[in-house]
Amino acid sequence: MTSIAQAVGRTPLVKLGRVTGDVGPAIYVKLEWYGPTGSLKDRIYLHMFERAEGRGELRPGMRVLECSTGNAGIACAFVAAVKGYACTIVMPEGMSDERKKIMRAYGADLVFTPGGESDVDLSLRRLEEIRAGDPPGYWVPGQFGNADNIEAHYRTTGPEIWEQCGGLLGAFIAAQGSGGTLTGVGRYLRERDDRIRLYAVEPDECALLARRAWGPHGIEGIGDGFIPDNLDVSLLAGVITTTTAESLAMARRLAAEEGIFCGISTGCNIAAALKLARRHPELPAIVTMANDTGQRYFTTPLCGEDKRVEIPQREHPMDARTRRELDRYQSKWEILT
Repeated sequence: MTSIAQAVGRTPLVKLGRVTGDVGPAIYVKLEWYGPTGSLKDRIYLHMFERAEGRGELRPGMRVLECSTGNAGIACAFVAAVKGYACTIVMPEGMSDERKKIMRAYGADLVFTPGGESDVDLSLRRLEEIRAGDPPGYWVPGQFGNADNIEAHYRTTGPEIWEQCGGLLGAFIAAQGSGGTLTGVGRYLRERDDRIRLYAVEPDECALLARRAWGPHGIEGIGDGFIPDNLDVSLLAGVITTTTAESLAMARRLAAEEGIFCGISTGCNIAAALKLARRHPELPAIVTMANDTGQRYFTTPLCGEDKRVEIPQREHPMDARTRRELDRYQSKWEILT
């Protein structure tokens, strides 16, 4: 290798053997923490940077400005460091200390906004305020609306999954964050076999897709309280909700019983996969993602720390796109809780 960026992608797909019990479908998890920064976000930021450079949108001397709840910011700071760009990350102040320290280690400047996981809209608003101060000087990857995010998963993650499981899968499920994983992987898989079902996974405490509900939760990296532009909900067969408690319990089990020390959202994915397997025992296999490593959760409830986040008391009106997409598609989805 001539650059650490060449280590991005080609992560292993592992069949779970103990936490699945006696369910019919095999459950496979793609270990994205094998990437350089330990999460699936490495793929999309490397691709978004390179596409932007190729189009002339990102040029030497510009500062990269992004909004994140953690993993995206880490990956963004990593790619910026590799390519020699200054980087600023805007994020909710309630995210784990490990995330903040890793971003700073990669040289990023951090700007905090009030709240936690479901207050990303405040971070997005602050990002736009910063950008307005020097529009030509900033490049904003914009993970929630950048189509290169989707393309990264369509070109890499989707083909890897199809090859690794020999095309023998009945469903792909993923926690709903930026929407890039579900949409990119989902499009690729369904182009090869339109019988494959796609399910979005979200926190039960912030069940926007399932119940149009908003609220704080403890699953870092997902459940941001809106349907991002990159989530193509027309692809979905259904939505699966898991509670923060279920997600924490499963993440701990994965470490203790499978040797997979992962983050809380991975516990969320596997808990959801088990619900789907019990509802649809006829499926040959279910594939999901291990979004990140557990090593950035030592100061969170995953590892027994009482992490308290002050959530701002405010109205959280549903945006027009979210309402429109729910009105159009929600009645068609299978909902599992």
